[in-house]
Amino acid sequence: MTESTPTQGTGQWAQAPVVFVLAQVRFLAQPEGFTERLQLAISKRYEGDFLPAQPSPVMEIKIEMDPGAVPKQTVTQTGTGYNIVKCDGRMVVRVEPGSLTMAVNEYRDSKHLMNLWFPMVTCLKEAGLQGHVSRLGLRYVDFVVPTDGKLPEDYVNSPWNQSATPAFEGAQARPGMFVSLHDIEFKRGRMRLQFMRGFGKPGLPADLQGLLEPRALHGSVEQPTAVIDTDRWMEGEAWDPAGAEICEDFKSMHLDLSKTFKTMVSSLARKEWGEPTTSGDSK
Repeated sequence: MTESTPTQGTGQWAQAPVVFVLAQVRFLAQPEGFTERLQLAISKRYEGDFLPAQPSPVMEIKIEMDPGAVPKQTVTQTGTGYNIVKCDGRMVVRVEPGSLTMAVNEYRDSKHLMNLWFPMVTCLKEAGLQGHVSRLGLRYVDFVVPTDGKLPEDYVNSPWNQSATPAFEGAQARPGMFVSLHDIEFKRGRMRLQFMRGFGKPGLPADLQGLLEPRALHGSVEQPTAVIDTDRWMEGEAWDPAGAEICEDFKSMHLDLSKTFKTMVSSLARKEWGEPTTSGDSK
């Protein structure tokens, strides 16, 4: 494997709250046999580090909405993908007809993460990809579990900390459930920032569930908690999976996410989570 040394944590923050990272490339659906060739190329490259690939049906869900009628949902299998799980359970690679995805729940820093990811992307060309990669995505999920006497919003700055939430007549406190979503345009691509406040043990956003379990939280969690979900992507271009541009763009997206995370979190979060004092990675 390109990086076989056991990971020593999650990112460079000493008490890193990040529990899940996803990297993905998308491309046009390929001719029959490509998905099988791609999973074989990845399995061969990382032989001994992953369990045997497991086929997984690719499903399409359609919902028909007719006036005055109950919505009708149909589920159709459109193809077969493969899940390749690392032996230590820290990573899963999902190969589908139009996408390649890597998810990890533990890693050292962004360099380690990219050294795991980039060789997988180059396997696209080895498997005979027709055309180019058309979309890149990088996403981080953090679980906020406050220390005694603190609330989830104490760990983020405005507007995520509910500072602009109005007082409601008769209410004894601010909303217990709170979701803030910001969709931000960049010169190239977009970023989506979500802060979701709730109660009890936090979980992954619905669209990420079933891929890889996040790092476990020890013991029961009977208190307000939150999830920080930061998602950065670029699309509409033509990337060569074996070219240097795709690597540089992933590094650029990581830098955007790192800077944004520092902007979102409060001084309390920086102190408790152990913000790196060096100029290196923040996640």
